[in-house]
Amino acid sequence: MRQLSFFPQDFSHVVGDFAQASAEERGAIFTRHEVVEFILDLAGYSVDHALYNYRLIEPAFGEGDFLLPIVKRLLASYQTNAVGCYDIVEDLGDAIRAVEINRESINSTRAQLLNLLSDNGVSEKDAHRLTDNWIIEGDFLLAELPFTFTHAVGNPPYIRQEQIPDILLTEYRKRYFTIYDRADLYIPFIERCLTNLDQNGLFCYIHRGRRV
Repeated sequence: MRQLSFFPQDFSHVVGDFAQASAEERGAIFTRHEVVEFILDLAGYSVDHALYNYRLIEPAFGEGDFLLPIVKRLLASYQTNAVGCYDIVEDLGDAIRAVEINRESINSTRAQLLNLLSDNGVSEKDAHRLTDNWIIEGDFLLAELPFTFTHAVGNPPYIRQEQIPDILLTEYRKRYFTIYDRADLYIPFIERCLTNLDQNGLFCYIHRGRRV
């Protein structure tokens, strides 16, 4: 699991405090399974495609509502479409990047991912290597991303600016031009996903119960 280590000293503690806040304070929202499946279908992330050739970003995976179905589809596509002898870590290691700020959510979801990988015949060693690659612990708006993506999907946090510490909001405003007036935090999440997509990348977010 990748961890962020590049926060300037003057606001690193603020990010840490925010990471330990309740789900409600972090703007985390449960997403129904049928909605997740619809969004993934809408984004073209289906098992009839060679998903192992894609690079998907999920910016706030919470309890894994999106991430677990994403991995299930990725494994099914790999097992169905890949031919010959492959190194699963090399082949799937860059297929997903999933970011989350809350340590408890990360640990819970990672355990579920390890079980899912094991159930699909992935060795314990490779399962840990894959999840280490896939999961980034930190603030999506500040995290270093290793490359651009073919797909961006998820359900971003809904947090009003008044709930964000001033020092952190100032840093966000330095990085994202969409944070102005009273824009909720999900707006810069959209901006960052769009600016980190490939030229023909696909973006599909839930926006207050509606797709964007």
